[in-house]
Amino acid sequence: MIRNGARGFRINFSHGDQAQWSDFVNTVRMLEQSMETPLALIGDLQGPNIRLGNLPQQSVFIKKGMIYEVTLSQTSDDVNKIPVPTKEFFDKLVIGDTIQVGDNMLSLKVIEKKENVVYTEALSSGEIKSRMSIRIKDKDIDVPYMTSKDKQDLLFAVKNNFSHIMISFVRTEKDVLCVKNTLKEVTEDPPRILAKIETRSAVKHLEEIVRASDGVVVARGDLGKVFPLEYLPELQSRIVSVARRRGKPVYIATQLLTSMVDSPIPTRSEVVDVYVSVKEGVDGVMLTNETSIGKYPAESVEWAKRIIDNAERNPEVNVYPEVEDLSWRFGRGIIELSTLLESPIIIYSLTGKAMRISSAYRPRYPLFIGSPNWSVLRDCAILYGCIPIHIDSNEYEEGLEKLKARLKEMEMLKEGTLTISSYKFTHLDKQKITIEKI
Repeated sequence: MIRNGARGFRINFSHGDQAQWSDFVNTVRMLEQSMETPLALIGDLQGPNIRLGNLPQQSVFIKKGMIYEVTLSQTSDDVNKIPVPTKEFFDKLVIGDTIQVGDNMLSLKVIEKKENVVYTEALSSGEIKSRMSIRIKDKDIDVPYMTSKDKQDLLFAVKNNFSHIMISFVRTEKDVLCVKNTLKEVTEDPPRILAKIETRSAVKHLEEIVRASDGVVVARGDLGKVFPLEYLPELQSRIVSVARRRGKPVYIATQLLTSMVDSPIPTRSEVVDVYVSVKEGVDGVMLTNETSIGKYPAESVEWAKRIIDNAERNPEVNVYPEVEDLSWRFGRGIIELSTLLESPIIIYSLTGKAMRISSAYRPRYPLFIGSPNWSVLRDCAILYGCIPIHIDSNEYEEGLEKLKARLKEMEMLKEGTLTISSYKFTHLDKQKITIEKI
C-alpha cells in the first residue's frame, strides 16, 4: 500500500485494544524507516457515540411490525428487550420519535414512554448486534464530549507519537478545544486535531469548528445518517470550501471505492466520485473498509492514486485561503512564483509552518520539504502537494543544501531544473528566497 501511494494510516479506537494497536504502530514505524517514507499515524477517537449495550446473543433479528422494549441498561437477557446504557438518550426521546440502529437500515418508532424505558414498533426488519451505534432521527444528544475511554486512547496516541487525532461527533468548537486542552496537559508537542464533520450541530457550527481545529474530515458515512443522502454532495462542497478559505487541510472519507471490498476494479461512479473530490481541492481521501476488511487493499490504494494523479494534472484552484497574515501572503507569492517559473519548491523547516502555508495554496509543482523533525514530516505526509524527506541538520543553510543533494541522489531533481528555495531566519523578520538551476 505504501509503494502504491498510501501516506497515512488510521487506527479506529472503537475497535481492538492497545496490544493490537501497538503491533500496528510498530509495523508502520518499521516500514517508515526501511522505506525512508514519512507516514502519518492517525488515531480516531470514538467520541460521544451512543451504542447498544450487550445483547443476550451474538445477534438478534428484529422483525417489522413487532413491539420491542428499549431499556436503560448495560445488558439484556431477553431478545425483545434492547439495552442502551446512556440516560441522556432516554431524556431526549418523545413519543413519535424514530430510533435508528447501525447504518439506518433498522428503524424503531417510539409508541409509548415510561421512566428509562420506551416501547417501540419496528418499522423495518434486520439484525442488530451488541455495541451497534444508535441515534434518534433528526436529534443531537447532549452528552459529555470526552469519555474516560477517549482519554485513555488519547494518552496511547501521545505515548506512541501519533501525528494526528481525528475527533468524532464534534458538535461545536468547545468539543475541539476540550481535546486540545486535554492534550496540553500531557504533551508539549501535541498531534494535530482533525475534526470529523458528521453531525447536524457540526454543520450548523462549521465555521467555528474549522477555525478551532487543525483540519477537518468530511465524514460522509454519519453525515448520510443525519441528512438526506441527496444533500451530501452540497454538504461536501460546502465543508471543503470553508476549510479551504480558512487555509485548513480537508479530507474525504467513507465509501470512496466501496466496491473494491470484493472487486479488484472500482465502478465508474466511484472513479468519478474520487476525481470530483480531488478537483474540489481536498488534501487527501481516506479508504476504510476497502483496506481494513477488503480483499484488494493494495489495489484500492493504487486505484485511488491513479485517479488522484489524473485529476491533479490540471488543477483548478478556485478557492484561496482568506488569511491576511503577512506570512500567508508571502506563502501565496512563493506558490505563484513557482507557477510562473514552472519550478518545484524546496523548503527546509524546523516547525512546519512554511510547509502548511505553502500547501494551502495548492502548488502545481512538487513541494519538497526537508526537516530533522519527524513530527513535522509526518504531518506533511498527508498535506496537498508535499513530499517530505528526513534531513538531519539544525541549520537552515546546511539543511537546504543537504536536501538538494538528497533530491538529486533520489533523482527527484534533474540537472538543469529551475528551483525555488526558501527558509525564514529564526530570530530575524527576514525570509530568504533563492532561484537557481540545479
